[in-house]
Amino acid sequence: MAKKIKLRNTNQGQYFRLKDTETSPVWVRGEFVRGEGKYSCTKFDDTNHEKLMKPTQNIYIGFKF
Repeated sequence: MAKKIKLRNTNQGQYFRLKDTETSPVWVRGEFVRGEGKYSCTKFDDTNHEKLMKPTQNIYIGFKF
């Protein structure tokens, strides 16, 4: 069972999922983009796939991968 927390409560480089399922893609939290007020996050298996996410985004950590 993964733990549900807010994105802002993680450290840079933290692995997470947006849904608590085994098939959900794994993301990596990047740095804070001050101009946008969001975190830069990339997919673990596709570093060219970047998404800016709000600090209040609910995420899941602590899963086996």
